[in-house]
Amino acid sequence: MYTILACLVYLIACMAYPFNRKVRARIKGQNNNIGRIRKERKNITGPLVWMHCASLGEFEQGKPLLEAFLKQNPEYKSLVTFFSPSGFVPSQGYKTADMIAYIPWDTRYNAKRFLNAVNPSTVFWIKYDYWKNHLKQIKKRNIPCYLISATFRPNQYFFNPLLKWASPLQYFTRLFVQTEQSKQLLSAMGINNVTVTGDTRFDRVRKIAAEDVSYPVVERFAHSSRKVLIAGSSWPRDETVIAEALRQIPGIKLILVPHEINPERIELSEQTFSFCKTLRYTQAEQENPEEAGVLIVDTIGILSAIYRYADAAYIGCGFDNGIHNILEAAVYGIPVTFGPKYSKFEEAKKLISAGGATPINNAGELYSLLNVWFNDDNEERKRQGKICADYVEHNSGITEKILDGLKIRNS
Repeated sequence: MYTILACLVYLIACMAYPFNRKVRARIKGQNNNIGRIRKERKNITGPLVWMHCASLGEFEQGKPLLEAFLKQNPEYKSLVTFFSPSGFVPSQGYKTADMIAYIPWDTRYNAKRFLNAVNPSTVFWIKYDYWKNHLKQIKKRNIPCYLISATFRPNQYFFNPLLKWASPLQYFTRLFVQTEQSKQLLSAMGINNVTVTGDTRFDRVRKIAAEDVSYPVVERFAHSSRKVLIAGSSWPRDETVIAEALRQIPGIKLILVPHEINPERIELSEQTFSFCKTLRYTQAEQENPEEAGVLIVDTIGILSAIYRYADAAYIGCGFDNGIHNILEAAVYGIPVTFGPKYSKFEEAKKLISAGGATPINNAGELYSLLNVWFNDDNEERKRQGKICADYVEHNSGITEKILDGLKIRNS
């Protein structure tokens, strides 16, 4: 039944091919995917670790573990797979991976062919994006497979007695979860090979923050003001709220990093902030960034590093599907805010409880918050920022905990 459903979803995706840019990218990327992997694998000797990530966020989450594992086991090579083009495309410059590919659509036939081609010795599955046929084949071949930094909630289908047959969780060698609640939920359904370690993203953001990097355009833009707000991974609804608040507060400069950077999306951002001077990051060399009120970052891969230039952060998607990574901002000791849809994110709830993060429901609430953060003494902003920095530092060291819990079997 699961495989039939997977095939139906694939047919629907094919029907969406002419209309959806991401679907087109993924289907094109699947062309001769297994054949290419088979050819590349023949040129790679020794054991191989395979890390699967749904998209870019999970990729960032998995990097600390993959890099530490390869350092500890230098005889291993590595493969990283993705479901979404949002992860696959930005990953192309990642030198740590020997191979980068899309995971094939989840049929039994594809899973067998893929594993025959890859022949992994160890598998890391980051957070979610469970592909049952692939996981079942991994289990059948007695390959150690570890779920990393997962979280579970009572309303997920795994815990519905009528849908237990669809659960792939029994195929993991060990599940490393973020919270004690997740462990208890799994224990109640008879899954006891679980270790509470936390979230590897804490280690990742600390490493990025420690890197000696410079972005002169952003630095020039931010240096001309002591009131800089950055909006990371913003969606159109976020930008409407931010624009409405900023109209009423002169003097605050905005670094805007849209979640998508296609031309139509950037033009929409420019229209939303048309009440002040906007400047695109890729065109700023010919301009004076100091004179702009909004710097629109129309390139990928630098968001996590440029949070360092801001005094406060707005994290996007809180009015849509759920917020993006707030730890990337918090590590720099700046307070964070976001829209109301954050209930699935443990770090958001923890930071709200500690007083380092503030959710907002509308432009009026954002306006009030920015007035508090950017008043003359800035004391409240500094206090909340320190809470964020302390929270990240206190929860770091997760990668080492997971490595200690692994039982690696070389091929």
